[in-house]
Amino acid sequence: MIITTGKYKGRKLKTPKALVRPTSSKIRESIFNMIDIKGMKVLDLFSGSGIMGLEALSRGAKQVICVEKNLEVAKFLKQNLAIAEENPTIIIGDALKVLKRLNRERFDLIFIDPPYSSGLYKTVLEKIKEYEILNDRGFIVIEHDCRIEINIDEIFEVYKAKKYGDTCVTILCKGVN
Repeated sequence: MIITTGKYKGRKLKTPKALVRPTSSKIRESIFNMIDIKGMKVLDLFSGSGIMGLEALSRGAKQVICVEKNLEVAKFLKQNLAIAEENPTIIIGDALKVLKRLNRERFDLIFIDPPYSSGLYKTVLEKIKEYEILNDRGFIVIEHDCRIEINIDEIFEVYKAKKYGDTCVTILCKGVN
């Protein structure tokens, strides 16, 4: 897996293949073409290899916090994030518990990409709203299996939705006109 654009372009990352499902370069390119992340504060939940956080930093995000629960995967995450001069923060723990700890800390962009079968999408969105961690005019990027319906129940607005084979990306927003 290779960072596609920006100051870390071409850097190779290590991935524990059996334990994560990295976002493809095509999908990453598409996401970052839809959202200009320069200067944003980013939260990458369910970070896995850290590719989304590193792509964000490579493209000008000012700060990235990566959250990963699996200790084996977190070892790879730490190695991968070591390339970044910006010193991204790594939090090892359950995403829902971490969201509670981040209560009222504000982010411009939040990535949500849990294991597809986890059923965590709605709960994570509810906690983001409850703890008020998304800035006004902020974005949430959800990567999910297209067979999984993301029921947002008017928690946030759908900004864009794209399909890439069996994978869908739903981008939610708060207050974008």
